[in-house]
Amino acid sequence: FGSSTLRHRPRRADPCASVQRAEAMFQCRMCSENPFLAMFGGAPQQREDKKKKKPAAKRAGSAASRRNEADFQPRSDEEVQQIVKQWEIYAHPRAREFFSTPELLEEVLTQLAKGIDRRDDPVLGPDSKDVYWYGDVTKDDLQAAIRMVKPGETAESVTYVNRVLAFIFATDESFEQLMRLPKEPFKMHCGDQLCVHLAHISLAV
Repeated sequence: FGSSTLRHRPRRADPCASVQRAEAMFQCRMCSENPFLAMFGGAPQQREDKKKKKPAAKRAGSAASRRNEADFQPRSDEEVQQIVKQWEIYAHPRAREFFSTPELLEEVLTQLAKGIDRRDDPVLGPDSKDVYWYGDVTKDDLQAAIRMVKPGETAESVTYVNRVLAFIFATDESFEQLMRLPKEPFKMHCGDQLCVHLAHISLAV
């Protein structure tokens, strides 16, 4: 691998890939936790609504973000559908297995598309450009987050956006390394935790 950042360039899903083999590889000998559920981590249940958020730079103890909320241009419904269709092509087979129906995966991708500027793409966009998150953030540390109902569960939980993106799109090699990291939001090597570009996810602890 030789790099401290996530291998980001998506590739088309390989129908021969086996999620079962990967699950067996990561199953902990000391516990029975499903590693695919573990990959999503667990954000604090408290969150801020988009209308109530304060600029990250004004929050005590939080890292300043270069994001400017006034710059946000949301996607139209048609644009959301278009980008979701593009992303679905590059979704890893593990994601298709984890989300038991295409509709569940589509729902998560739709949430992601709605929280990102219409001019940006965290999956297929240029590596040199930060892709800022304009959706919900966790209350205390201002991490990009979404609410989702994980397969096999009935209640919504808050999940970090960069962990969701990595789970859906990361290569097998990167996924193996990310699984070894703490169940926290992944660090972004660009230094901005409100950037959600897949290429900016760091493999550092």
